[in-house]
Amino acid sequence: MRIVRLFRKHLLALVAVVALLVISCNADLALPTYMSEIVDVGIQQGGIESPVPDTIRAESLADLELFMTEDDAALVEAAYAPADDAGIRAYQGTDAEKDEGSELAAAMATPEVAVLALEQGVDASALAGTSQSGDGPAAGAAMTGTLDLDAVRAAVDAGLVTRDQLAGAAESLGEQMGQMGGSILAQRAISYVSAEYEAQGIPAADVQNAYLARTAATMFGLCLVSLAATVLIGAIASHTAATIARDLRRQAFDHVMRFSPAEVNRFSQASLITRCTNDVQQVQMAATMFMRLVLMAPIMGVVAVLRVLATSTGLEWTIGVAVIAVSAVVGVLMGLTMPKFKRMQSYVDRVNLVAREMLDGIMPIRAFGRERHELERFDDASRDLMDTQLFTNRAMSFMMPLLMFVMNCVTVLIVWLGSHGVAEGAMQVGDMMAFISYTMQIVMAFMILTMVSVILPRAEVAAERIQEVVDCPLSICDPARPKLPAEDAPRGELTFRDVSFQYPDARRDVIQGVSFTTHPGQVTGIIGSTGSGKSTLVQLIPRLYDVTGGGVLLDGIDVRDWSLSELRRRIGYVPQQGMLFSGTVESNLKFAGDSVTDDDMREAARVAQATDFIEDRAEGYDAPISQGGTNVSGGQRQRLAIARALAKRPEVLVFDDSFSALDYATDARLRTELARSVTDAAVVVVAQRIATIMHADEIIVLDEGHVVGRGTHEELLRSCPTYLEIAQSQLSAEELGLAGSRDCQGGDRPLSSTRGGER
Repeated sequence: MRIVRLFRKHLLALVAVVALLVISCNADLALPTYMSEIVDVGIQQGGIESPVPDTIRAESLADLELFMTEDDAALVEAAYAPADDAGIRAYQGTDAEKDEGSELAAAMATPEVAVLALEQGVDASALAGTSQSGDGPAAGAAMTGTLDLDAVRAAVDAGLVTRDQLAGAAESLGEQMGQMGGSILAQRAISYVSAEYEAQGIPAADVQNAYLARTAATMFGLCLVSLAATVLIGAIASHTAATIARDLRRQAFDHVMRFSPAEVNRFSQASLITRCTNDVQQVQMAATMFMRLVLMAPIMGVVAVLRVLATSTGLEWTIGVAVIAVSAVVGVLMGLTMPKFKRMQSYVDRVNLVAREMLDGIMPIRAFGRERHELERFDDASRDLMDTQLFTNRAMSFMMPLLMFVMNCVTVLIVWLGSHGVAEGAMQVGDMMAFISYTMQIVMAFMILTMVSVILPRAEVAAERIQEVVDCPLSICDPARPKLPAEDAPRGELTFRDVSFQYPDARRDVIQGVSFTTHPGQVTGIIGSTGSGKSTLVQLIPRLYDVTGGGVLLDGIDVRDWSLSELRRRIGYVPQQGMLFSGTVESNLKFAGDSVTDDDMREAARVAQATDFIEDRAEGYDAPISQGGTNVSGGQRQRLAIARALAKRPEVLVFDDSFSALDYATDARLRTELARSVTDAAVVVVAQRIATIMHADEIIVLDEGHVVGRGTHEELLRSCPTYLEIAQSQLSAEELGLAGSRDCQGGDRPLSSTRGGER
C-alpha cells in the first residue's frame, strides 16, 4: 500500500506508537480481569482472595493441622509467625505463595472445608472414608453418629483415630465436593477464612471494602496509564500525519512548479489543485487513522487472544465464529464499494473543473445569458458525485448494524454456554464476564479495521493520484552539465536556427523551419493570422516548450544547455494575459527578486506608462493588488506586467501580444520609451496590430507555422501578400505609405480606406 510506504521516513514514530499501543492495550485488557476478580473475589468471596488467611488464631491453626499430613503441617507452620500475646499468628510468606492454586493454598483448603463442616455439624460417614481401615472397631466406633470438632479432638487425644486418617477423610470429603463443582471447594474454604476473620474481630465488610478499594485503585491507575498512552499516541500520530501531508504537498507543488504547459495540460489545473489539497488531506486523515487505529487493531486482537487462551474456558471457538462472520460482512461490503471509491476522486476533479470554469468565465456566462446552462452542467457533475457518495454511504451504513448483530449473537452464545459452566461449577461468573469482554475486544479490533476501511480506499486512490503528479516525467529539465557563454561572447543575441516544433500527441509540426537572429538594441516583430504559431514560437525562448527540430540560441548557446534559472533570469517574458499576484504594486514589480532595486522598479513603471495611475492612488507603490489583479483595469494590469519584466533588466524582452490591451496612444508612448530606454536588450514583439511592429528593425510574418515574409515594414508591403492583407485590414493607404492601389505582387488591388481594429 502506498499509505504504508509514506512512513519510511517516520520509522521512529511508528516504533514509538507501537510501543505505546502495546502499553495501552495491555492496560485496557487488564481491566476485564480485575472486573472478574471484583465479581468473583470482591462480591462472591467477600474480598478474600486465598484460602490462606493473613492472620489466624493459634488454636484454629492447630485444628486445621489435625486434618493435614505431617509434610503439609510443616509447610503451614513455616508460613506463619509464632503467636503473639493475643494468640494470633500472622502470615509471613510472599503473596505468590498464598495465591489460590499454590501448594500452601492446597494444603490449607481441604482441612478448612473439613473443619467448617465439623463446626456446622456433619454426619460421621462423611469423614469415615478411610478411618475404617484404621485400628479396627475402636476407630470405627469413634467415627459414628453426628460429629463436631470437640469429638474429633477427643478421638485424636484418645488415640482412637490418627491424623493421617483424618487427612485422608478430609481429602475424601474434598473429592466429593469436587465432583459437585470445581469452585465449591474453594468457596467453602473462603467461607472458613471469613469466619476466622469474624472470630478475630475483623468485620467482613472491612475486608471486602479494603479489597474493593485496592482493586479500584489498581484499575484507576491502569486507566491513567491507558489515558497517557492514548494521548501520546494521538499527539505522535497527528504530528507525523501532518508532517507527511506537508512533505507530500511540498513535493507535489515543487514538482508542479517545474511543469511545462504540456504537463499542466495533461492533468488540468483543476485536477492539480485537487491533488495538492483534497487528496493530500485524504492521505493525512488516513495516516492518522493508520497509526491510531489500524496498528491498534492487531495489537488489541493479539493481546486479547492471549488473555482468552489463558482463561481456558472452553469457549474459544466462539471467537473464530465471530471473526469469520465479521470478515464475511466486511468482504462483501468492500467488494461492492471499492470500485465506487476509485471513481469518486475523478468526480471531485470534475466538480472542481466545472466550478473553476464558471468562476473564471462568470462575465461571458452572464453576457450570453448562459447561467441556467452552466448551473445544469454543474448540477450534472455534482449529481454524479452525489450518487456515488450515496451508494458508498448506504452500503457502508449496513456495516455497523451487521457487526453489532454479530457481536450480540456472540454475546448470547457465550452467555448461553457459559451459564451451563457456572451452574456446573466449572466456571465462575466473573470469568464468563471477562471472556465476553475479551471476545468483544477482538471483534472490536475487526470493527475498527472495517471503519478505517471506509477511508483507506479513498486515501489509497488519493495517494496514487498524488504519486502520478510526483512521478510525472518533466519535458523541460535542467541539463546535466549547464553551459555559460564565454566572457567575450555577445550578450542578448537571440538566434532561431531552422526551428521546428510539434505539440505532444500532435500529428504535424505547428512551426517549421523558422530562422532569424535578433541583436541587443534591435526590435523583431512577429505577426501572422490567428493560429499561425506566433505565441508558440516565442514560448520556445524561455523553454516553456522545447524545440523538436533545430535550435534556439541565446548568446551563442542552445537554450537547452542553459540552466533554467539562469536562462529565465536573462529573459523578460510578458504573456498575452498579464497575471498579477495578490500583494502590492511593489511586490509585483519586484517579483524577480531582491536584485530589483527601487530605482529599477520606478524606471520600469515609467517606461511601461504605469507611473500615472500608480501615483494617483493614495498608497502609491504600496497599493494593494488583489488575486489575479482584478482590482485594476485590463490595460493597467498589462502595463504592470510589462513593467515587471522590464524591472529585472533582462537581456531579451519577449512581448507575446502584450500591447493589445492598450489604447493606441499608450501603445505609441510605450514603444517610444522602449526604443529610447531599452538599448541593451533584444526585443521580440508578437503583435496583432500592424501599428505595434511597423517600426521594428525586422518583422517575421508567419502563416501556418512557416515564415512567409521577413523584412522591414516597407519591404514586406512590397514583397509579402500575407502582410499586406493584414495591413490593409487595419490601416488606410495613406497610413501605410502606399501610392495608388498597387499590391505587393505588382498588380492592381484597392486598399482599404477604413482603420481596422485588433485582429
